[in-house]
Amino acid sequence: MSRFFILIFFSLCFFSQNSIKKIDYFLNLIKNTPNDSVCFYAYLRLGNEFQENNPDTAIYFHKKAKETAEKIPGPNWQLRKSLAILQMGWDYFVKNEYYKALMQYENSLKIVEKLRSSSDNDVKNRAQKLSSAAWGNMGLIYSDQGNYSMALEYYFRALKMNETIGDKKGQAVNLGNIGLVYWNQGDYSNALEYYFRAQRIDEEIGNKQGLASNLANIGLVYNDLGDYLKALEYNFRALKIDEELGNKNSIARHLGNIGNVYNEQEDYPKAMKYYFRALKLYEEIGNKQGQASNLANIGLVYWNQGNYPKALEYNFHALKLNEEIGNKKDQTINLGNIGALYLQQKKYAIAEKYLKKAEKINQELGTIYYLEDNYLRLSDLCYQKGRYKEAFDYYKEHIKYRDCVMNEENQKALVQKEMRFNFEKEKTLKEREHQKKLELERKEKEKQLIIIWFVLTGLVLVIAFLSFSINRLYITKKQKKIIEKQKKIVEEQKLIVEEKKKLVEQKNKDILDSINYAKRIQNAILPSNAKWKEHLPKSFVLYLPKDIVAGDFYWMEFANNYIYVAAADCTGHGVPGAMVSVVCSNALTKAVLEEKATETDQILNRTRELVIEKLTGEENIRDGMDVCLIRIEKCNNAIQFSGANRPLYIVKSPGAEHVDAPAFELIEIKPDKQPIGRYEESKPFTKQNIETKELTWLYLTTDGYADQFGGEKGKKIGTKQFKELLCDIAGINDPEEQKEKLSSFFKEWKGNEEQMDDVTIIGIKT
Repeated sequence: MSRFFILIFFSLCFFSQNSIKKIDYFLNLIKNTPNDSVCFYAYLRLGNEFQENNPDTAIYFHKKAKETAEKIPGPNWQLRKSLAILQMGWDYFVKNEYYKALMQYENSLKIVEKLRSSSDNDVKNRAQKLSSAAWGNMGLIYSDQGNYSMALEYYFRALKMNETIGDKKGQAVNLGNIGLVYWNQGDYSNALEYYFRAQRIDEEIGNKQGLASNLANIGLVYNDLGDYLKALEYNFRALKIDEELGNKNSIARHLGNIGNVYNEQEDYPKAMKYYFRALKLYEEIGNKQGQASNLANIGLVYWNQGNYPKALEYNFHALKLNEEIGNKKDQTINLGNIGALYLQQKKYAIAEKYLKKAEKINQELGTIYYLEDNYLRLSDLCYQKGRYKEAFDYYKEHIKYRDCVMNEENQKALVQKEMRFNFEKEKTLKEREHQKKLELERKEKEKQLIIIWFVLTGLVLVIAFLSFSINRLYITKKQKKIIEKQKKIVEEQKLIVEEKKKLVEQKNKDILDSINYAKRIQNAILPSNAKWKEHLPKSFVLYLPKDIVAGDFYWMEFANNYIYVAAADCTGHGVPGAMVSVVCSNALTKAVLEEKATETDQILNRTRELVIEKLTGEENIRDGMDVCLIRIEKCNNAIQFSGANRPLYIVKSPGAEHVDAPAFELIEIKPDKQPIGRYEESKPFTKQNIETKELTWLYLTTDGYADQFGGEKGKKIGTKQFKELLCDIAGINDPEEQKEKLSSFFKEWKGNEEQMDDVTIIGIKT
């Protein structure tokens, strides 16, 4: 008995004063009454009071309730025993001991199975309610484990029973749970349909707790679709309701959801604030699944901020908790995030291990939302490892699942569901207007009588006309047969044309998909923003491809305490130019990083050899590139330049001694008049070392900007005007503002004209 009171003493630490009063009342009731029915009720209520905060104590009281129920004669003891076992199932669910919870629900169902067909309507109704509750709770367990087919089976079984007995609260609960399963599977249209059905019932019966749950679920869907204002609106409405009710578990859920919305908007301080608030509440009530979810979310914020060790620490912690409770769905999220984090650190072997584990479980569960993301990560991994065929295959799988989630029909269906819900809410108001319309209709009928007389007169004329028409009918029958035969021929030809049209459209789609993938490959050769800003913080890159992919590219590498930068224009543009750009970029990188060339003329000479080697075959391809290449020595900013048909522009201030000079002057460093590639008069490239004491800005460009047609007279911008523009912007210290000025001028000059060529401008402040 002493153990019992110690258990109660520590459990009470988690309760409010109001709850403690209830517990005292039920304990005194047990102590002072010999009535088994009253004691059963008291034990059951005590267990329910401890259920969310201390499930072990709840199990103790629910077992006592079960033992007491067995002393009560008649069918009542079976119903009460089933109810006590049902509550024990929920106790184990709160503890995340799913197997034990399922066993309790099965035991509860066995007890009431025969009572569901009892001739006593009261016994029959109570047995049906207990069965519905057990099925619904079993569906919840399977949903948490990611077994969605089993979850839907039990939810629909519970819903059908709710409808049979007229239990509207139970209907709303199971409708919401069904919506949650569809949401987890990425079926947003069905998810919203069931959420809105549940919301209507909860509003009708005044079920605030259920209403809050469905508002939060609707918020989840809008967050996934990127409608963050609606997502926050629904989640804050749900949070307000549950704060009024004092439901800690639901409050924690809403806080985590709000954190998710802010995380999607990249407002990381607010996201962290709400995640840690949610985590603290889940730890207080011992909810491991909630803890795991928010640990993973916190890891995601650290990931977004570039703190990979912290991100891995929180994701591994979350994975451990999800493995303990058997939550397969969330395991796939943790495994995918861990794999992606290792991929970002170029730890390919361990990254692939975790991504493959995530893929396997996602395939088992059929979670298309997570498969979409996982295949994209596997595509990136294979591409970085040079396994290009696998990379392309994974990318096609990513596109397939992405289209399943976000297709146009799905979006239209979402709008229709919401419009239907809003329409039904306003139905009552419209019925009031109906009476006013009746009066208008009466007056309208009077007008119609007048119209009828006119119609009758017209009918007489029509009959006369019909007699003439019948006479013509015989003649037109023959003509009709001829027309129908011709129509059949036309329809057959139309079918042939439509089939060919479909074939052409499919081929166009395949070509566009291939070009988009080529763009991803080309983007991979460009320096990342992070790498660029690390080595050249006072710089900008204006990069405007003419088509989806470009013949222009910009390049940067850091080696031997030198920063190498290039702006290159490859032969052609579009797909052919992009293919040449990959070859040329790789040749530059190989010359610097693998072959250790340090002088700019050596780099261009070796790059030319590599490009000719790669592009020489039976076709004898003469493609190549024009390039402006510079080398910056970090310790003293010394500049070395070599160019293939592309000059280097230096814009500097003339100094105080030149009083009458313009604010800035431009110096053009001439290149060698030959390209990188096969050329009849090829010579070794030269280099020029440049004094940096007075330099202000270096500009590396391709010819696309100056060659653009437009303006009032439809002429080119021209090299002269381009140089003047560079002098005008050189006084602006902010590189991004310079970039914006160049971009704005280009767009205004181009107007409605077609872009003539790819555009690349690199500006570097010395």
